[in-house]
Amino acid sequence: MAAKEPRHPLEKRELLHREPPDTARIDGVASALLDAGRFGEALDYVEVTRNAKLIERIEAESVKRGSAFLLQAVERLRGTKADTARWTEVATSALANERYVDAVRAYASLGDEARAEEIRVRHCPDYEPFKPLGK
Repeated sequence: MAAKEPRHPLEKRELLHREPPDTARIDGVASALLDAGRFGEALDYVEVTRNAKLIERIEAESVKRGSAFLLQAVERLRGTKADTARWTEVATSALANERYVDAVRAYASLGDEARAEEIRVRHCPDYEPFKPLGK
């Protein structure tokens, strides 16, 4: 039986911040959320346990959807940058799925600023990527 998602924010807080954590339930809730396609919400739970299998599912979905957000979350969870091939897959998938902001972010992560700008100007001219002051 799948673990049930907490119904109340206080219950969620208790689950996520309990010492020691109830990793079986946390992973169960995360898995159920992933099964439901609720990847952003599942990240709250995966961040606690850092279950490698769940992280792999999120990474695979980042490529399938073309989601730069999900791949950046995977990088944060693993503490390492994704390789160039993975970012290229996300960029290609983002374009195929018409996720142009994600494509811009993916190409920027690859260091291909010219391609990122070309996509931004053509498909999402109102999107202004974050630029740190003085850069």
